[in-house]
Amino acid sequence: MTLNKAVEFYSYLLMIMDHYGYDHQVYEKLPEEVDELQEAFVNYFDEPSPEHWHHVIEECADVHIMLEQFQMLISSEDKKEFDKICMDKLHREIGRIEASGGRK
Repeated sequence: MTLNKAVEFYSYLLMIMDHYGYDHQVYEKLPEEVDELQEAFVNYFDEPSPEHWHHVIEECADVHIMLEQFQMLISSEDKKEFDKICMDKLHREIGRIEASGGRK
C-alpha cells in the first residue's frame, strides 16, 4: 500500500469509528464480520469456485478493516497487551517450525 493509500485508509477508519462509536464497532460489527468470514469459508469448502473464493477475500478484507479499527479503539494498555500477545504467538510458532527442522 502506498503512503497516500495508507493515509486514505486510516482517515476512513477514523471517520467510520467516529460515526459508529466504540461499542458498535467492537461488540457488534467485529463479531459480525468474523461470522461472515467463517460462513464464506464454509461455502467455499462446500463448493469451491472462483466466486466463493472471491467472497472469502471480500470477507477477509472486512475482518482486516475491523481488526485495524479494534486496535485503534482499544486502550493503550490493551494495545500493548495485544501487540505482546501477537509477538509471543509468532515467537512460539517460529520455535515450533525450528524444532521440527522446518518440516510441515
